[in-house]
Amino acid sequence: MNSISGFSSQLRLTGLSGFDTETIVQELMKAERIPLNTLKQRRTLVQWKQEAYREVSSSLIGFKSKFFDIVNRSTYMLSESSIKLMKATSSNSEYVTATAAYGANAGAYNIKVKQLATASYSASTGKVSGAIEGTVDETELANIAGKKLKVTLDGVVKEIELKEYTEAYNEDNLAERLQEALDSAFGKIGDESKFIVAYDKDSNILSIDTKSNSGVTKLTIDGTSEGIGALSELGIIPGASNRISLKRSLVSLNNTLANPFNFDAGGFVTFEINGKVFTADATDTLEKVFAKINNDEDANVIISYDEISDKITITSKQTGAGNNLSIKDISGNFLGALNLGDITAGNDAIVSINGQEIVRSTNNFTINGITYTLHKAHGESSEGDTITVEQNTDTVISNIKSFIEEYNKLIDMINGKVNEKYDRNYPPLTDEQKEEMKEKDIENWEKKAKTGLLRNDSILQQLTYTLRKAIYEPVKGTSLTLKDIGISSNSYQDYGKLHIDEDKLKNALLNNPDEVIKLLNGVSEAYPTYSRDMTTEQKKERYENTGVFQRMADIFEDYITTKRNADGRKGILIEKAGIENDLSNTENLLYEELEDYDERIADMIQKLIRKEENYYKKFSNLEKILNQMNQQSAWLLSQFGGN
Repeated sequence: MNSISGFSSQLRLTGLSGFDTETIVQELMKAERIPLNTLKQRRTLVQWKQEAYREVSSSLIGFKSKFFDIVNRSTYMLSESSIKLMKATSSNSEYVTATAAYGANAGAYNIKVKQLATASYSASTGKVSGAIEGTVDETELANIAGKKLKVTLDGVVKEIELKEYTEAYNEDNLAERLQEALDSAFGKIGDESKFIVAYDKDSNILSIDTKSNSGVTKLTIDGTSEGIGALSELGIIPGASNRISLKRSLVSLNNTLANPFNFDAGGFVTFEINGKVFTADATDTLEKVFAKINNDEDANVIISYDEISDKITITSKQTGAGNNLSIKDISGNFLGALNLGDITAGNDAIVSINGQEIVRSTNNFTINGITYTLHKAHGESSEGDTITVEQNTDTVISNIKSFIEEYNKLIDMINGKVNEKYDRNYPPLTDEQKEEMKEKDIENWEKKAKTGLLRNDSILQQLTYTLRKAIYEPVKGTSLTLKDIGISSNSYQDYGKLHIDEDKLKNALLNNPDEVIKLLNGVSEAYPTYSRDMTTEQKKERYENTGVFQRMADIFEDYITTKRNADGRKGILIEKAGIENDLSNTENLLYEELEDYDERIADMIQKLIRKEENYYKKFSNLEKILNQMNQQSAWLLSQFGGN
């Protein structure tokens, strides 16, 4: 049977003498493994302590990311604009809107938009697509009656049967009867047909198209579900349309284009846009060619197709007057096939701001910290509209409130761990204890066992002390303190938590914004950026001349940065316990301690295995002796006539 003491997997046969070796060894090993259980419990406490440190580190990292990382601009607190935030309001956003940055002067600005900036462009001079055409087989027209066509008009699909007449279909009545069939299927607009159907007797060409300005656009003619229907007699290719499809290849579009593509000997077309040369293969789709043009930074244009007007437009991304668009075919006729006409030059934007005329090449521009966006030109008689710029104290106060709320949560969490009592009545459970307990009971036990692991922890105490000191020590260059602007701690029992007087803060922001900026976000001129490799004197100089928020960011850097300094050290908490998704996950002091425990546990398990084997040897010998004695006793009894 297997050893049940948990160390050796060796198979043994015991108890042959009636002596219960297994139970005896098991009981002996229970006592032997007490030091091992103690070692495992100590290791578990170190692991839990590491997790507790990492919980603090993760909270600090989250706070730093939210408020001290410029990527999160809406909550970033380390800029002057986070304290002196300006807002701009337009009296009529239909014509102009604006935003104001830090440094914009408060006031009212009259603005009249005289002309919007436009871009240079070239558009098709006529329709790009041709009408649906077919070469009619006159000899087959007499057999066309009763046959069908599948016609799609702007997504509506109908199957049309060419009805029979007393007189057979011929070149004189074909166009009229087709138009009548289409009108019957799709209706008219008043007395006007939506379609134009014509037949040229000389060339035997039938053409079908939608009428301009009728409100309908795309027409497609196809065979029926039973076959090609009347397409054969009409000479129309299945799927023929009066609108190009961007998903079709250039060569296949030649049946649809009013002016077909001409390719060079290699089957390519080459053209130039704003000095950038493009080459397209006959098998490329028009969509692919357009995408190549639109995604090219050098060409700097947008080319598009409007199905309603059936025209192509190529527009410069650069607005304003000047030579912003040039196009030409090099080989083949790609641009020519699109019917692109002469270039219409763009215009500059012209506006009047407080009576002074301003000319810009774009409808979005910044002057004196105010970014204007023009939407529509005012009429000649209009006096324009007003942009009002003022301090956005409501948003600033809201952001500072959010900062303080999150900071207080952070301080609460850290102080909770520092002041939390450790209950010695709840040590980590051994494996044997867990086997005898329910999962919920284990969970509740471990919840209590994990309390107080960081009680009176010197690292966390130093962190909260340093933060508190940074908040209340004066900042050189300003006579203001946090208390002066309505931010303070109510009592010592708050353990560094902050409270805010919104009215007092708003008054300070309105009346003394520059001093508030110095207090919260002032930066040392000598050392504008922080480095952990700075000397003690340099750090002291930066600290004394740096605002409260900047000081706090520096402290966070000291504790949770994953970047190494000149000595190869990361942040204090990271060096202590590491953090996931970083090399410090396995390179930290507590991890080294865990590895040491693992080695000691492994060594102890080997010793216990040897101890267990030794017990079995001794009891095995004992069983042999007992067995021999039993045999001798049985022999003696048999000699004396015993049964």
